Amino acid sequence: MTAVKNENLQDSKNIKTVKNLYKALKSADIETLNSMMVNLPVWDVSPGFPEGKVYYGLSEILGVFYKNLRQGLYQFSALTDRFIDGENSVVVLGHYQVKQSESSPLKQVRFSHTWDIDKQGKILGVWQVADSAQFSSLN
Repeated sequence: MTAVKNENLQDSKNIKTVKNLYKALKSADIETLNSMMVNLPVWDVSPGFPEGKVYYGLSEILGVFYKNLRQGLYQFSALTDRFIDGENSVVVLGHYQVKQSESSPLKQVRFSHTWDIDKQGKILGVWQVADSAQFSSLN
């Protein structure tokens, strides 16, 4: 689902937190996700992206957003390319690998995720932007 570049010694605390979040999302590690996020994290998924809207809380994020997204696609994974520390925010640039069906071509869809982090190091949520036009041409 998600591939994360390995940690390096120069990673800030917040970048390490976000890298660990991607790993927990990939493995669907609910316990770790709960421990890393505030009680009501916000997923702001850009309009035009499949299932694009604002989601509140882990149950909505996993039980509605990701569930519906994965049901509508044959393959979906997020690959991170770059992490940028902005003190209380971490910006992640990367791309999704997406297939609509088994026989459809694999698409690379660029994304930017901006993760907000509180003073205790907990994830507040994400603001997601992606090249949603790529989803309209998946077939």
